[in-house]
Order: sequence, then C-alpha cells, then structure tokens
Amino acid sequence: MKAEEIKAKISKILSDSKIYYGNFSVFPSSKKEFGDFSTNILLKIRHTEKSISSEKLISLIQNDRWMKENFERIEEKNGFLNFFLKNTLIYSVINEILSKGQDYGKSAAGNGKKVLIEFVSANPTGPLTIAHGRQAAFGEALSRILGFCGWQVTKEYYINDCGRQMDLLGISLKSRYLRLRGISAEIPEDGYHGEYLNEIAKKLPDGYEARDTRFFEEFAKQEIMARIKNDLKELGVIFESWFSENELRKSGKVEETIRMLENKGLIYQKDNAIWFRSTLYGDDKDRVIRKKDMTYTYLAPDIAYHQNKIERGYDLLVNLWGPDHAGYVARIKAAVNALGFSPEKLQIIIVQLTTLYRGKEKISMSTRKGQFITLKQLMDEVGPDAAKFFFLFRKADSHLDFDIEIARKKTEENPIYYIQYAYVRAKHILQFAKEKGIKETDIMRADFSLLRESVEIEILKKLKRFPSIVQKAAMNLEVSTIAPYILDLSKTFHSYYQKFRVVNEDLQISCARTAMVKCLLVVIGAALELLGISKPEKM
Repeated sequence: MKAEEIKAKISKILSDSKIYYGNFSVFPSSKKEFGDFSTNILLKIRHTEKSISSEKLISLIQNDRWMKENFERIEEKNGFLNFFLKNTLIYSVINEILSKGQDYGKSAAGNGKKVLIEFVSANPTGPLTIAHGRQAAFGEALSRILGFCGWQVTKEYYINDCGRQMDLLGISLKSRYLRLRGISAEIPEDGYHGEYLNEIAKKLPDGYEARDTRFFEEFAKQEIMARIKNDLKELGVIFESWFSENELRKSGKVEETIRMLENKGLIYQKDNAIWFRSTLYGDDKDRVIRKKDMTYTYLAPDIAYHQNKIERGYDLLVNLWGPDHAGYVARIKAAVNALGFSPEKLQIIIVQLTTLYRGKEKISMSTRKGQFITLKQLMDEVGPDAAKFFFLFRKADSHLDFDIEIARKKTEENPIYYIQYAYVRAKHILQFAKEKGIKETDIMRADFSLLRESVEIEILKKLKRFPSIVQKAAMNLEVSTIAPYILDLSKTFHSYYQKFRVVNEDLQISCARTAMVKCLLVVIGAALELLGISKPEKM
C-alpha cells in the first residue's frame, strides 16, 4: 500500500460525488496513534467546498468498498483523517521483502536521468576537516540513494587549485622547508601554519632552496590531494571525476563563457571592470567577473565550470556547499539561468557546520592557524562508520553537535553501534534457526498471521515504510530521514528480542518469526548500504 494509491482512491470518491477537492496530501503517519497513513483532505475541503460537512466527507470515504477491504478503521483527529491498515495487508510486506531481497525499496523514479553531484571540493591547501567530512558523508549517501531510485549518478570533486590561497600555500611550504635547514624565513600572517606543512617539507631533499614558490606550491598540492583522496577512501567516498580549476582556466573556457554572455548582452563595463547583469535573473545586484587589475573574481571560473557541466548533458546538477557560500547561491542560479539552463535543475544544498564536543567540553578550532581536528583524526578515534552516521543523523541545513565520547562507546548510547548490533543479532538468529533445522522453504511457506504480538505488527509496519522513506529522501535530496528510521527500527527489534524467543518449541511460530527477522536483516542492511556504513559479521 502506498500513499499515492490512497490519494488516487480519495480523489475518485470525491469526483464521483461531484465534490471539488483541490490539492491535498496523503502521507505515512508520524506516530502509531495516527494510524499508518494520514491525509489533510478535511482541512482542504473546508476552504474549497463549504457546502459539504466533514462528517459527510468522512462517511463517504469510510463506506467505500475499497477502503473497507484495506483498512481496519478510518478516523478523524485534529482535522486529519487517519487510516489504519488491516493486518492482512501488513503481513504482505514479508513476502514482498523476501522476494525482492536487497532490491526492496528500489525504484525507477529517476527514470535513468543523469545527475552530477559536486561535493567536498576543498581547496588543496590542507587536510580535510570535519566540515568537509560531513559534506562527504552527505554527498556519498545522496549519490547512493539517487542511484537506488533510478538516477545515473556521477560524483565530482572540483579542485580549487588557483588563486591567492595557492600562492600562499607555496610561500608557506617554502618557508617551512628553509626553516628546517636553519634558514630564516617568515610564514605570511595569512599563510598556512598547520603542522602538516612541516611533514610535507620533510619529504623534500636538500638542494631545493633556490626553487621558486611555484615548485613548492605544486609539490604541496600533490601531497595534500593524495592525502585528501586517502581520507575520502577511508570514509568510503570514491569520486568518478576530479575537475581542476587550473585546467579549466588554461583551456580558455572562462574567456569563451564570458564571450557567450557578452553576445547575449549580459556583460558591461563599469569602473574599468567587467560586470555580469545578474539582476536580470533574480540576483540582488550585478556582479563583477573581472576586476580592474584584469584578474578574475571567483564568479568567472565558477560560471565557466557550470557551463561545462551543462555541456556534459546532465539533467540535474547538485552542489553541496558550506555555509560560507550561502550568499553565493543567487548569483550562481542567475548564471546558469543566463546560460539557458533552468535554475530549478541546479539544486544547491548548504551543509551546515559541525561542532565537536568531548562530553560537555567544546573543542575550539581554527583552520588557518592549523588548530583543528582533521577528518582523519576523527575517523581514527571513532571509526568511519560512527563518523558517517553522526554526520547524517541531522538535516544538512541544521548545525550539528558531534559528541566524540558517545561516538566512541560500544553501548546502546552510541546509535550506530546499536544499529549494527541489531544487524548482527538478526544474522545470529537466522544462523541459529538454520542449525535448529528451519529451512528456507519453511520460512517462505510460514503462516505470517501467527505474528499477532503488538510489537510484531509494529515491526512489520515499520518495514513497510522503508520504500517511502527512501523515495522521500531522493525526492527531497535530504538523506537525514534514513538514519533515524533504522535507529527506531533497531530499538523496536532489540525490545522485541528481550521479550520473545524467535526460535522456540512451536515450529510454526518459529518459522513466521524467523521470516520477520530475515526481513529486518534485509531492510537494516539496505539502509546501512545507502548510508555507506559497513554491515559487520560479528561484534
């Protein structure tokens, strides 16, 4: 049963009764006391069709034959109409999961359309921070979810290897190199002061004292990019594409894109600078793309980069940015619009920052001064799985408080430990059932109506929600619905395990319960896979 089916049926009931209903929603209920599905149709009708009472509308829906066949009861509460499925429909989820296996919840909603997700894209001037880690975890999970829902996904890292920050990187590394050899050298105040540059400087042999800063810049860039790739690999993030800003500039693409905008009458000169008429496309002011000194602003190569993305034929572009880029959204949207690409096909998600704690103690950080915990250090302390789960538990646009002490624990206080323990527990139960002689055919032929305990019905209802949870995540480009879902499912399973024996002296009940546990294993495993989190064999 899907929300769309219920909506379509309600629409037909109202149409047949010649009742104008307007737009309304049907959605999975957030709490079990509100049933399995809810609709706001009563609230909508009050605004559009005042001649019909709520009582009459409810009666029409309740007395429909299809509704009676599928729902135990339909009742109104706080203006919403709530639908409670019959157990016969709830039991059907077992056969569906057992037959589909890891494909349960998969859809073709993306219809094979191409999507490019650009994320992390940290300047190659230092190691990845926890802020980059949150973006990486989100981008990887979103890519997996969209792929699961029928999109063709490409993950891309845009390397910002041009500009002042790269100049400072070269100067900072050369200063470290000279200092190691007893030669006095100043690190610029706005340079890079982290210990990681000392480590890189130690890799260079004697004899490079006279080399220019470009040599040191390139050496530092290669070392840092190698480190970035290793850290991302450890986090379980592999990019299909690495796109260099430096190569983009050398290709002449920036000048070509500016000429394209100029031919559209969207470029003008003022105060010896070149401006883009971004206000024509919703920006609050026009933007400089080339300054008086003939150097480009950040916007110029960014426009050219997005033109390149468009030319590669993607149906949807998704950018994950940090909060420091929030003010940049309108001008990029304006730019892609000016380039002839629908701004709705460019989705920019701002991934908020993360604050680290050790218990109640906040950890202070300064990236420029090199006083911060790197993503690598965090993974070494809590593990990649815990890091990813904590990063993905809150909405991307919500600030995240990350407690390292909780993430390190091997107890139920640590949510990812609790979930993985549920997964391992389910595996052990299935192995035990097999040892007790319960065969695969016994599971498939089990009488699922024997699952009558309220907590068993609750588990089955939660399993039934998984496809809609995944679909919602894909449609909204928001992955945070999945982590709380599997945590809730795991808690219910652990509670069930404490009260009831799955494999017991009653063979029929044992087979039915084993089937349910197998479904739990499938769904928890699929959800962990979507989040990029490992599925342990034992704990």
